[in-house]
Amino acid sequence: MLSDCVVSIRGAASLIRRTFEDRRGLLHAFEAFDNLPFIPQRVFLIEAERGMDPRGGHANSCAEVIIVLRGGVTVELDNGSETESVRLVNEAEPLWISAGVVIRLTEFAAGSLLLVCASERYAQTRHFMTPQAHLIADWPAMS
Repeated sequence: MLSDCVVSIRGAASLIRRTFEDRRGLLHAFEAFDNLPFIPQRVFLIEAERGMDPRGGHANSCAEVIIVLRGGVTVELDNGSETESVRLVNEAEPLWISAGVVIRLTEFAAGSLLLVCASERYAQTRHFMTPQAHLIADWPAMS
């Protein structure tokens, strides 16, 4: 489920974060093929501090969703014909990134915590130093 897209580059989109609130607090829910576009095959956390070296700098053969749980990060995107930088903070909508888009994570806020869901297991994933347009070809229309 796409949100009003704050990302304009082909191969990346903001997703809707489903949040439920009651007297016990907040519950954020992600369900495959609803507000999460795939069944996660790998889930990992990135803990970062201000001034940390950039992470990523490559494209993957799988799709990823980045969810900022705490802090903030700048995500630099390159699909081969367009580039864009998006600042995500802990209340930002999750960012869905297509296979083939080069991702570089920079400008981490102190104490940042990111949750990343990937559509493939690490052993099945290939990394590319340049954008892979043929992997972005099936990206859904952003109308």
